[in-house]
Amino acid sequence: ASKPAGSDKTYADHFKEVLDEQTKLITIGGVFSQEDAEAAIEDTAADLVAIGRGTLIDPLFGYKVQTGRGAEIVHEISPEQLKNSQLTPGLLEVFSRKDSGGLPPLPGHDSIIHLHTGKFGDEGQ
Repeated sequence: ASKPAGSDKTYADHFKEVLDEQTKLITIGGVFSQEDAEAAIEDTAADLVAIGRGTLIDPLFGYKVQTGRGAEIVHEISPEQLKNSQLTPGLLEVFSRKDSGGLPPLPGHDSIIHLHTGKFGDEGQ
């Protein structure tokens, strides 16, 4: 979990200190496995872990955790996994750009760069 410079506490811990009991804290970032999600809950004061890029890679992420099949979560994007990931054409264009459109790249990003078409006018970046 990320911490401010010079602090022993995570950002989530700092925010939790100033929130009332009715306000829930959600953390996100770098969660690509059941272990990552569990560590995010255990290591921070967060009430909920949001899983963004992990569920873009494997849309069944939550279902697999819930049904005791966390070991089956797909952790990296690949041309083969694209069939299961159900990325929209726009998301595929962004995440297949060399620079991921300025977003954090998906693990396995290099395996899908060749699929970038530039159809949204970004000239194959």
